[in-house]
Amino acid sequence: MRFLIAESKKKNAEKEKNVYWKEEEREKLEVMKKRVELYTLQSQINPHFLYNTLDSIRGRALLDGNREIASMTEVLSRFFRYCISCDESLVKFREEISHIRDYYYIQKYRFEDRFDMEIDIESDEVYEYYLPRMTLQPLVENAMIHGLEKVNRKGLLKIRCIVTEKKVVLTVSDNGAGMDIEQLDKLNRQMDRMVLTGKKRNNHSGIAVSNVNARIKMTFGEEYGIRYRSMENVGTDVEVLMPIVDDFTRVRYEEQII
Repeated sequence: MRFLIAESKKKNAEKEKNVYWKEEEREKLEVMKKRVELYTLQSQINPHFLYNTLDSIRGRALLDGNREIASMTEVLSRFFRYCISCDESLVKFREEISHIRDYYYIQKYRFEDRFDMEIDIESDEVYEYYLPRMTLQPLVENAMIHGLEKVNRKGLLKIRCIVTEKKVVLTVSDNGAGMDIEQLDKLNRQMDRMVLTGKKRNNHSGIAVSNVNARIKMTFGEEYGIRYRSMENVGTDVEVLMPIVDDFTRVRYEEQII
């Protein structure tokens, strides 16, 4: 009987191990699939055609004396250049913040004075640290769509960055619709899991926040990622936790990012 019990335990252990390895292989395949999808999408867009077209529109607008359209096309050209570029996986905070300012300018043109944006960076040194490209835009876009667009009051979007001894804490806050405890718990449970999805959000295209969270965890480790705090009818805070990545430590993470 002892022999049979031992054999049974051995078989169960092997079965569990096989299930674990299959799950790990499945996750690796999902990551590879996302990489292929991203590169395929980028390859379908001819950057030079896009930039040249926008430059032509800007030139015509300047000739016609329409400086507003000229400014908008200039910002759009810079915005798309940043989105499409795949030269570097990690970019400086300076570049990411500049991209968000362009994004805000475009949205401001659309929504006029419905909301304002404030950026508070603890010190100039932070601008020289690195983070994954396109970390901020999905968080800001999410705050606008699911928070600020749903309320009638004046909207305020805040981006704040502080640095501890070894970590960077980036917070995107809005005074929008917020969410109840059930929604908040569900969202944070989703953030706790490293899930890559190709889904669109409520008919709005873009990179899902869960994908940003997964990229951070896969690049820096499970202890990093995104966490939500929210109160219904008050607003939402999205906290992004990352390590300090400078010019010396950047190489360590570059190959791990997707």
